[in-house]
Amino acid sequence: MGYSFNRSYELAANAGDNRKAAHKYIIAHDTGNDNNRGIGSGKNEASYMKGHWSAAYTHAIVDDQGIYIVGTPGYVAYGAGTVANANSPFQVELAHVDSQKRFNESYKRYVWVLRYYAKKYGIPLTLDGAGAGIKSHKWVSDNIWGDHQDPYGYLSKWGISKAQFAKDLKNGVGGSASTPAKKATYLKAAKQVKAKTSITRYHDKAFKKAEKKFTKGTVFDVESVVSYGKITRFKLGNGLYITSNTDYVKKLK
Repeated sequence: MGYSFNRSYELAANAGDNRKAAHKYIIAHDTGNDNNRGIGSGKNEASYMKGHWSAAYTHAIVDDQGIYIVGTPGYVAYGAGTVANANSPFQVELAHVDSQKRFNESYKRYVWVLRYYAKKYGIPLTLDGAGAGIKSHKWVSDNIWGDHQDPYGYLSKWGISKAQFAKDLKNGVGGSASTPAKKATYLKAAKQVKAKTSITRYHDKAFKKAEKKFTKGTVFDVESVVSYGKITRFKLGNGLYITSNTDYVKKLK
């Protein structure tokens, strides 16, 4: 699954740094702004950043609605100090949100875009390790310069540990965000469920091979509930799989 980029807030050609960054680090931030967590929080952050780029800016802001490009990927941004900036072709901020559902959507985009640019620039999908790789702002502060500790405090608030974040960066997020907040165990007796939002059917319970996306309101007949790690999936009568997350499906009977 891929996402599009919103370039409405991208810096003009005469704004921002014109130096190309070395392909060594991809840096993961969160905004740290709990005063801006309502609908459109990502747009608000991107708009502000565009207007105040000379003080600080990253390449993108992510929330549950989009990936907003600010600085031009591949070029130096002002997000993590001189040394880190010079070696980071992509830095991204995770905007704050006000619900688990919105976080799940934000997190999927966040992990996806970190992986996307790491692959684009030939940077390993390893978190906070030695050498090149994806780095948290905390890692930059601990190893290069600064005092920021993001994004781990914010991620943990919504159920994502550092270990889970590292796993998702390495393998991608399968289906809904890999947060333990809802395991849908009360849906084990479900025989029929209705999509609360658009969802995808998959050929395997790991959600690696997508079959088709269905719109909100689609009704599915459930054959069984199967375990996948610490969460569950619904297996349909035709042998395909859908999410059992209660943010995405509603039990009918």
